[in-house]
Amino acid sequence: MAPTTVQVMWALWEEVGAEAVLLLCFCLGFFVLRLCQMRARSAGKKQCVYEPERRQPARLSLEDSSSSWMRKDEALRCAAQLALPGSHLVWLFQLLARHGAHSATDKLLALPSGCLSPKAAVALAQHAASAAGGLEVVRQVQRLLVGKALMSQGASEALLRGYALNGAGTEEAAQLLRSFPPSEAALSSALSLCAAKGAVTSHAELLARGPAARKLTLPIAAGLLKVYGQAKLWGKACNLCLELRAAGIQPDTATYGALIKAAVEAGRQELAQQLFQESGNPDVMNVMSMIRSAGRERDVKKALELLEALEAASPEPLDATTYNCALEACVAASDRASAEQLLRRMARQKAVDVVSYNTFIKLLLSSKLHGEVRDMLQEMRDQGISPNVVTYNSIIKEAAIRDMDTAWQLAEEMQSLGLRPDVYTASILVAGLRKEPRGPSVGRVLQLMTDSHIVPDEVLLNCLLDVCIRLKEPRHLGEVLDRWKRKGLPPSPHACVMLMRAHGHALRMDEAWALWRQLLRDDRALTEDIFMSMVDACLASSDLHSLLRVFQEARRVLRGFPRATVAFSLATKAAVQLQQLDMALELYEETREVLRLSLVTYNTLIDALVRGGDLKRAMDLFRDMALQDAGPDLITFSILIKGFSSAGDLETAIMLLGQMQSRGIYPDSILFNSILHGCAKRQRRALTEEVLADMERAGVSPSNFTLSILIKLYGRCGDLEAAFALLERRYDFQINAQVYTCLMSTCIWSGDLPRALEVYERMLREKCPADTKTFATLLQGCVRHGDPGTALRVLRAALPKAQLEKDSLDAAVLMAQNRSPEIAQEMLELLRAAG
Repeated sequence: MAPTTVQVMWALWEEVGAEAVLLLCFCLGFFVLRLCQMRARSAGKKQCVYEPERRQPARLSLEDSSSSWMRKDEALRCAAQLALPGSHLVWLFQLLARHGAHSATDKLLALPSGCLSPKAAVALAQHAASAAGGLEVVRQVQRLLVGKALMSQGASEALLRGYALNGAGTEEAAQLLRSFPPSEAALSSALSLCAAKGAVTSHAELLARGPAARKLTLPIAAGLLKVYGQAKLWGKACNLCLELRAAGIQPDTATYGALIKAAVEAGRQELAQQLFQESGNPDVMNVMSMIRSAGRERDVKKALELLEALEAASPEPLDATTYNCALEACVAASDRASAEQLLRRMARQKAVDVVSYNTFIKLLLSSKLHGEVRDMLQEMRDQGISPNVVTYNSIIKEAAIRDMDTAWQLAEEMQSLGLRPDVYTASILVAGLRKEPRGPSVGRVLQLMTDSHIVPDEVLLNCLLDVCIRLKEPRHLGEVLDRWKRKGLPPSPHACVMLMRAHGHALRMDEAWALWRQLLRDDRALTEDIFMSMVDACLASSDLHSLLRVFQEARRVLRGFPRATVAFSLATKAAVQLQQLDMALELYEETREVLRLSLVTYNTLIDALVRGGDLKRAMDLFRDMALQDAGPDLITFSILIKGFSSAGDLETAIMLLGQMQSRGIYPDSILFNSILHGCAKRQRRALTEEVLADMERAGVSPSNFTLSILIKLYGRCGDLEAAFALLERRYDFQINAQVYTCLMSTCIWSGDLPRALEVYERMLREKCPADTKTFATLLQGCVRHGDPGTALRVLRAALPKAQLEKDSLDAAVLMAQNRSPEIAQEMLELLRAAG
């Protein structure tokens, strides 16, 4: 039967009736309150934001400031007529500080002097010491109290705590210390805050030793010890021990423990021993510090004696942690016998745990006793102790150094035992890939991370990205980047540098630019690592336009980057390889005033311009280079002289040669040959002989290449006698086949085949072996002059050692068939026999 309307309404009232009544009452009360306020305003009464002291200040909140009756101007007018209590002053400062603590201080300084009381000033100082605004709030409150002459002992100590908590503001703190020397309790509290903050030793030393510093006491020394311990300044902690002795202060047990630990960490073993003897208290922590000290000295005997003394003095059996400390000392000294004996004793006393076995396994691994590691794992299981992830990680780490296959087998065994690999496991396997790079193994590591739900930290991320970049694995590289993105955590600046480089290698330049913008946001300084990483990303993706933008945006700081010239050199080489020389020149124009480029970079650019035929811009670069301290070198002049010689501008080439010699740079044979080749190419015989004379005056000996150039020149000029005269001179080298072949070619080109054959005979007499080019030249000459008999003799001498071209052989056979079929037949038989 369906319920009636009355039944439905009654059921609804039972569910929400009470809540509805309460809500209605609240709304009526709020309406009445607002109505009263509006009537008060209309009656001309001044409603002050600060109510009488009897009213609870907790009713005032910053959220109320949006209401019309809580405006800041009205609050300041009311404050000018009242002596503000502490809670209201704090509230007003918070309200005004929404637009900056400095602005709030300026407005409060404008209030009449009677509005702010010393008691309220202390409350405001205490608020500043713990405010979320940080150091700036503390500084502005100090400025306010000094300006209003309200600074007191209580306010000063509160502000000192604020500076200690922020770890900064040493100048302002020094002013407070001079004006109001703090109590010992206040100093101890501030020092404890410094220790909790971390390595803020400068502020801590200012408090303890600064202006109006108190005489060193045990609480102050204990506070300093905490600070030095957090900052790992063990040497300063040891010096504090000497100050305590000079002041005649007897440390307590905790202070002795901190001093002994500092002496051990600083390597001052004698001081640690003295402090231990002075303490006269065999405290377990102190004894453990001394055992560690003995381990660092590799004094196993002393470590075991300390352990035995502690065993005798302790009313209760020692725990595994104490024994492990002694075991670590044995392992550090590589004393296997003592370590094994101690481990057996620990096992008998049931004071052994997984850390004990892990420590002993570390000794076995360092001794390369891999077989005994297996036995130790079995012993652990017999003792009812299961190997943990740390156990297998240490074994996998050692195996990865030797053989990655063994490391993977151990990782699989680890998983079969129900142990989930962690970030350190994955990092070990990835580090092993650096020594034994294998593409498929990267995917295997990623699969392991997926199966074990490993979330990569920054160390693992950097290792993975580095390996993927080295192995040139863009697919896996993209997967690693996607994993990090899914993690959703903002990377540190160091990780951003690596990620930016990786995005470039993965051809994701939009992501690389996003990281670049993120790193430079909020006026963060551009570092050299960020710059070089972005350059590498652009180079990896061959994005020269992005590379130019990077240099443009970093232009103002490039002068301070030592590696910027290296980056420019890499960019220049990339532009040359990609045949985007205009981009390289634009980059040069952008950076020429802030970078001092190397000779190699200039030479690379000039060589690219010369190869491209742009000799004008090459000379412009040469002039810029000449203004540098280093100036052009032999390579620079060689590139330019060769370029102008090849282009036929011999006058400029000769001019550059003169400049080169005036700079004290001595040309070599290659440089002279470049000019000679250019002169010979344009049959400038007189100029060629003049350069040759300069070459001889410079003491540069000619080479076979020089002779080849001159023979070609004289052949083109029709002066065979001059060409043959070159062979009559004495040289400090043996004339090679290329020179003889060049002279044969000149004779043939001049129509004198017999003389070419004489050159060949002379070549054989000089015991210079003929090459394929020699035989091909003679054969072509025979064809040209229609001499089948000589062609046959050439073929007999050439075959089968010379690999003559088929076209040359066909031409010789065809010529012989036209002039002497018998010789042609003999040629064919010779060719068949030679295969």
